[in-house]
Amino acid sequence: MSKPAQPAAGAAEAPGKAILAAIASGRRTVSETARECLDTIQAREPDIKAFVHLDPEAVLAEARELDRIPPGDRAKPLLGLPVGVKDLIDTADQPTEYGSRLFAGHRPAGDAAVVRKLRDAGALPVGKTVTTEFACFSPGPTRNPRDLQRTPGGSSSGSAAAVAAGMLPVALGTQTAGSVIRPASFCGIVGFKPTFGAIDRTGVFPISETLDTVGLLSRSVADISVVFDVVRAGSSRSDAQAGAGAGATVSPGGTKPVRLGFARPVEWDRADPETRAGLEALKLQLMDSNTQVVETSLPAEYDGLTAAQSLIMDFEVSKALMSRCEKNPELVSSSLMEVLKRGAAISASDYSAALELADKCRAMLPEVFGAIDAVVVPAVIGEAPMGLQATGDPLFGRSWTLLHCPAISLPLLEGPNGLPVGVQLVGNLHRDDDLLRTAQSLMDWSR
Repeated sequence: MSKPAQPAAGAAEAPGKAILAAIASGRRTVSETARECLDTIQAREPDIKAFVHLDPEAVLAEARELDRIPPGDRAKPLLGLPVGVKDLIDTADQPTEYGSRLFAGHRPAGDAAVVRKLRDAGALPVGKTVTTEFACFSPGPTRNPRDLQRTPGGSSSGSAAAVAAGMLPVALGTQTAGSVIRPASFCGIVGFKPTFGAIDRTGVFPISETLDTVGLLSRSVADISVVFDVVRAGSSRSDAQAGAGAGATVSPGGTKPVRLGFARPVEWDRADPETRAGLEALKLQLMDSNTQVVETSLPAEYDGLTAAQSLIMDFEVSKALMSRCEKNPELVSSSLMEVLKRGAAISASDYSAALELADKCRAMLPEVFGAIDAVVVPAVIGEAPMGLQATGDPLFGRSWTLLHCPAISLPLLEGPNGLPVGVQLVGNLHRDDDLLRTAQSLMDWSR
């Protein structure tokens, strides 16, 4: 197993909340934080290859400007927090190429909405992280920090790898099938895909209007909660959640999760035996600790969701990219062209039927979550596959992405080679804060 060199820990490896507290108290400056972050990147980037664009001088210049803001300014809750931005997301001051040679050197006219929110809150965008080509399946050069011979997953490859390697505390990703959940699992970090639309995707390159979702990657649930609270759209918090911060405990007087529903989706047998065994063992351990755990049966209609998601994704990706890619096919990967051709062959009636199934299954969510806080399912098939030619299978993220549910991958299992395997918790629509609280409780319990 090939692993990168590990220099001394710096600010980038500290929890985001600790960085924010140190800056707010005046114990460290944004510039000091930025320099330590850049030092870590300089040491580890040659092995990991997480960034497609990084301008250290520009980062330090922006850090100096942020140092002019009085520490503890309530209007800047993320003051000085280093954040990576997936190269599918527009930035006005850095190139945004969408992982495609078609957009080499492209400079957007402005920041994406989520980047604007980060800047307005005082965060420090550090660089653009590698994405697969148009967030589909043709990989970039990024390697998995847990084993350099393995994929970090995709399409949010660079964001997951940078966080896992300790180069950044938090990074932005996107998910259309499993592009936050899968790389988080493979790299052994936390990946959060909120409810569809919970984070404004204006300025994110669109490949699927039904599925595209902006997400977050970090090494802790707490850091994701802090950033999500800033970047979320104004209407993403339900009335019942208003006034209850994501750091609250789930159960009175304790931090253990309550009312977990363990489910075996129709694809269950496609998970590696070690993944299935790990989830079964986790269920028993939770039951032994007096956590309320039940077996949850998913509606029979859900059996068709994975195929429906694949069909909808292919159809919409083809509509979004075909005309552009056909003009310069020499600049497009063969794997993407296969997706586009497959999508172009899908009939409008089949596409409509897939959307109708999604609507029907979405209407069943109150039944699924009636007596539980979260569904527990596999995040991935197993450990990150060997090789960098592919990014792994998004199988266990597809149906929940189509249902628009919030989902989070937690690094709770280990595969046969000692590499991380995530556990996926799924929440009901617009219950993002509830899901984050449950996830935090489960992480607290696991310690």
